[in-house]
Amino acid sequence: MGEQPRRWDPGARDEAYAELGHPADLFVEVWGEDLPALFENALFALYDQMAELEGFGTERAETIEVSGQSPEVALRSLLAEALYRFATEGFVAARAELDVSAAPEGRVRATARLHGETIDRRRHTLLAEVKAVTYHRLAIERAPEGGWRATVLFDV
Repeated sequence: MGEQPRRWDPGARDEAYAELGHPADLFVEVWGEDLPALFENALFALYDQMAELEGFGTERAETIEVSGQSPEVALRSLLAEALYRFATEGFVAARAELDVSAAPEGRVRATARLHGETIDRRRHTLLAEVKAVTYHRLAIERAPEGGWRATVLFDV
């Protein structure tokens, strides 16, 4: 995690994730050249759906550390913790840096250093109300064209 975290650019959302059709919830497909990029883009997708990120500063730092017996479980835990901090503290990240490591037996550990600020309803625009990060249709796989791909269903 030595490099400078990049600010999420909503103009580049087509490179990070896409919404997939779902009749009731928010279903997204996320891409990344490696697991850290995939996890970062999944966080971006979550925050990008909940708030217009252009108006958020980066002066507040938060760290989330999670682990799981698989990449899917670790990703879901990371997103659920980010959603919890949004719901309880009003924290929205505008940039992040991720460290993701996998052990030989499959266990995955992820550390996210998030930079953002607390919602100020006078300055910030909130979008969808995400209630939960589900296990339903949660999947991570290597993409045939290279890199990684994940699908995540958010209960809205």
